[in-house]
Amino acid sequence: MELNDRNKTILAALIHRYITTAEPVSSSEIAEKYNLKLSPATIRHEMNLLEKEDYLWQPHTSAGRVPTDKGYRFYVDNLMKRSTLKEIEKEEISQIYFKSKEFEETMKITAQLLSKLTNNIGVVLEPNIVNNFIKSIQFIQIGNNIILVLMITDTELIFKKLLKLSGEITKSNLNYLSNFINRKLQEHKISLNNLYEILKEELQRILLFQERFNYIHKFIEECFDLKYFNDKIYLNGRVNLMRQPEFKEADKLNYLFSFIEKENVLANTIREHITFENTRIVIGRENKQKEIQNCSLITRKYKIKGKAAGAIGVLGPTRMNYPRMVSIVEYISEKLSEILSEF
Repeated sequence: MELNDRNKTILAALIHRYITTAEPVSSSEIAEKYNLKLSPATIRHEMNLLEKEDYLWQPHTSAGRVPTDKGYRFYVDNLMKRSTLKEIEKEEISQIYFKSKEFEETMKITAQLLSKLTNNIGVVLEPNIVNNFIKSIQFIQIGNNIILVLMITDTELIFKKLLKLSGEITKSNLNYLSNFINRKLQEHKISLNNLYEILKEELQRILLFQERFNYIHKFIEECFDLKYFNDKIYLNGRVNLMRQPEFKEADKLNYLFSFIEKENVLANTIREHITFENTRIVIGRENKQKEIQNCSLITRKYKIKGKAAGAIGVLGPTRMNYPRMVSIVEYISEKLSEILSEF
């Protein structure tokens, strides 16, 4: 059935009311709260048709209706009106960001802002360095077997990795290695993903003639173990979900939290959205992961100097104010891109 204007108007009104009250919506409520110039009986008839087409469902025989995933999807794609943040909210966001000068702190602030403004869970996926070009690298010895590795990417972001080595490596060997790598990085654009293979091949020739550098090979393996550089994710606002009526049952909440704790799974889920140019809205059972099939996930990628880097998002119940959620995610994504490009 193709929805007509009356169907659409009633569906939009019902979703707006349900988002506001979190209670099933009756035909009399719509007639009373919205000036549709339709009788409760007419509205009830249209709601019956919408229910038959799976846009609505009725939790109890005597209750009103609530939207289905299909109903929310139609609303988001066809009926949702764009929303913009108030200037005072934009100013508050700018002031909070202005206080941060560190990359990691900026990531944490972003998750906090998303959580605070949406009353849901704010999610921030850190840029994955694996496919970034490395501009320079530095090794700092801070203990007998402890090395701090600093990598600067072509977008000027600095990534740190602390290595606890299984053997010793001298300061002179570290200096030799950093100079060797940085010369290579100046000659060619090399991603972290390819750096280990290139270095292994180059160093192999040197090791044949200079046994004192034998341990460098082991150090390189530990230094560029790509498993360390798995996606890092920042979350804020778990307590917000505890206030939502959809999660008043402990079992439902624990089921959701068990998924959130699997940060690598959540990170992989969000990383798939980076390929989308526009804001991505995944509703209910559209989510591949069963644990969040009673939630909606709204994401948008952010860029660093024009290059897609990571993504931010909001995770909450399907009953959410989609226009406002989208406006918040889009504005913060734009602001974060601007700030990271100036680091």
